Amino acid sequence: MAELSIGTQVRLRNNTTCTIKKELGRGGQGIVYLVDYKGGEYALKWYILEYGSAFYDNLERNVNKGAPSPSFLWPEAITERQFGSFGYLMKLRPKGYEEVGAFLLAKARFANVDIMIDACLQICTAFQQLHALGYSYQDMNDGNFFINPNTGHVLICDNDNVAPNGVNMGIAGKSGYMAPEIVEKETMPNRYTDYFSQSVILFLLFFMNRPFEGAKAISCPCLNESAERILNGKNCVFIMDPTDRSNAPVKGLHTNVLRRWPYAPKILRNAFIKTFSHEAIITPQKRIMDRQWQELFTQVRSQYVPCPHCGKKTFVEPGENNVCSECGKTISKPATLKIGHYAIPLVPGQRIYLSQVALSDDYTKAVSTVIRNTKNPSLWGLRNESGVQWTVQLPTGEVRLVENGSGMPAQPGLKIRFTKEGNGEII
Repeated sequence: MAELSIGTQVRLRNNTTCTIKKELGRGGQGIVYLVDYKGGEYALKWYILEYGSAFYDNLERNVNKGAPSPSFLWPEAITERQFGSFGYLMKLRPKGYEEVGAFLLAKARFANVDIMIDACLQICTAFQQLHALGYSYQDMNDGNFFINPNTGHVLICDNDNVAPNGVNMGIAGKSGYMAPEIVEKETMPNRYTDYFSQSVILFLLFFMNRPFEGAKAISCPCLNESAERILNGKNCVFIMDPTDRSNAPVKGLHTNVLRRWPYAPKILRNAFIKTFSHEAIITPQKRIMDRQWQELFTQVRSQYVPCPHCGKKTFVEPGENNVCSECGKTISKPATLKIGHYAIPLVPGQRIYLSQVALSDDYTKAVSTVIRNTKNPSLWGLRNESGVQWTVQLPTGEVRLVENGSGMPAQPGLKIRFTKEGNGEII
């Protein structure tokens, strides 16, 4: 396939042109150029491999449908076939974003745990929206994600392989991220293999270790086809499997996961144990889906709270006495707001989100904040920031209304109707 030189004008299917300014980078699939398009700078991915009409037509359909979420650096225009190939335009990646690999190599670090959790939430939400439209991503790996370590904002690139679920564009995936059934060559990528790859990415971000790279990986001198099947095929073993320790992390080598695993909330540890269990390996339908991951990380975010002794944030288990991971002091069991499957520790500064009280994917909009009583700091309350009226039932059965902007005590026994779908109780 022909490469493009500076100054070349490339025709697009929307009857416009873009002009090559310089090369930005290249990989096995194509070359990415900086181009001038309608007076602005964009990226043009130009293929150096030969692709047929099915790939081209699918890419054009994706351009016409538009991005499922703002998190995707989605193809915005496709070129005509010319100079022996074709390509597509997308927005440039802003400065300040890092690949997942940079985090794994400690070349980039999240500013704090809250930002890391927010990045995980964005990934879950983006793929939930993609799958809801009937797409599968098909080639999820660490090179697809650019994350701003100071804000947690995520951009997902390489969207040219996205296709309707059940339709494959000829790519299998990347080692360590492919689902076991793909490694075993039993199937091609689909939404269930996406669920597996997404879980790998989330584990990487939270624990900074590959979920199947434990003792067995150390014993493999090279990753040939036989070793790939052992480590990542249907007999793979999760490094934190509680019953099969044959692939456990090795002290001195897998430091990150050994250090982080004990402090992670139980709900998160159990989720990874479930989705990487042998049962979920051989039965893809038993894997945790993106919407479930979104709910899990929303719960995890609620469990990361300031220690009342040292002020630093630590993970706590709702309904239990906890020990601060920073200062080692005991944190007395806080009151807990139970709403649906969420259990939210009510500590000063805690925020309650729309997605926790309503049928909504909006995990960013807060509807309430836990505040201290101005007259008596030992008393805490919930401030209504939802824009709608709450109905509160006291243990006596008496009903009171809490208007937007007003507060109410955070006392056990109170029942709160936040929305039509959201009824909570403080326990």
